[in-house]
Amino acid sequence: MNAYDRQALKGSVIMKRLLCIMLAILLAVAALAGCSKKEENESSSPSSLSPAPEPEASGPYQVGLVQYTDYAPYDEARTAFLSRLEEWGYGDSRMQVDYQKADGDSAKLEEICKSFVDEEKEVVVAISAPAAEAAKKACEGTETKVVFLGVSDPKESLGIEDDVNPEGNITGVADLITARQALDLAVQVDSSIKTVGILYDSNCPFGTGYVDALKAVCAELEIAVVEGNPAGKDQVAEAMKELCGQVDAVFSPMDSTVSAAAQEAAKAAREAGKPWYAASEDAVAAGALASINIDYTDAGNKAADMAVQLVSGKTVEELAVYAYLNGRVSVNQETMDALALHFPEEVLEKANYIKAQKSEET
Repeated sequence: MNAYDRQALKGSVIMKRLLCIMLAILLAVAALAGCSKKEENESSSPSSLSPAPEPEASGPYQVGLVQYTDYAPYDEARTAFLSRLEEWGYGDSRMQVDYQKADGDSAKLEEICKSFVDEEKEVVVAISAPAAEAAKKACEGTETKVVFLGVSDPKESLGIEDDVNPEGNITGVADLITARQALDLAVQVDSSIKTVGILYDSNCPFGTGYVDALKAVCAELEIAVVEGNPAGKDQVAEAMKELCGQVDAVFSPMDSTVSAAAQEAAKAAREAGKPWYAASEDAVAAGALASINIDYTDAGNKAADMAVQLVSGKTVEELAVYAYLNGRVSVNQETMDALALHFPEEVLEKANYIKAQKSEET
């Protein structure tokens, strides 16, 4: 081997060594990045956080959980709340949760919240705006803290002016899904909409803000509004049928009365060839075309996180109100196909597709 060949061989060996060193460095960086990402993901899980403090010798923490009435989205949130506490390690021996339901009775709701204060609960978790309002009133001026969920406008409903550093003793999870978002979605599907119907029970307190907002947006866009107000679930399907004869599309807010007859309402809308836009996934599962809603399992989890932090020593002022500013679109594929309607691709790509429930008759 001549000198030239020896020099070339030496250069090749050096180059290979450099490549190996560079490869090793890249693998090390990737491994560190993976660990960093893993730590970041785990940090949001209760199991990865600091151990929860033990309750005082007097016994487990006492939490009151109050719900205005049965309603699928709020039932989902309540179930998630309780499951999340288990994830935190707060079983009955460390936190006792007293769940009470008011069955839609405002007087009973006030009694429940007052009893929670009398029993010196550390935290009251209130599901829905009526429950949150009653809890706030009962706990005002006491040591009991309030965590709400299922409230669309905490400023209007609960008087919370500063959602970053909430004043007083109340914070929680807000679902600020607007009526404008729902109408914008409908107009993307059918730009020729001139008249909309609102199907809701005016005695149900969940969706009054939504209804007022939808009317205001329609007035701004010069879209006529027709209201259908069933007084009970037995009148929902007929109210839907009457609306469909007068409007281009139907909207419903969060409404337990309409939800109780959602399958019948969806059938009436589909037979009339009119799209029904609801505010919760349970209506979409029953056959409504679509909804813009929040993930109530996630909302329940977040409320549980807040409750745990409060009993652990955090102040209300340290826990900003969490708000879902943009909802997820849920679509019933079967209804969309039956009505021969088409959503924009960018909407369908992110949509949550809901499988239709089977009616009790089938």
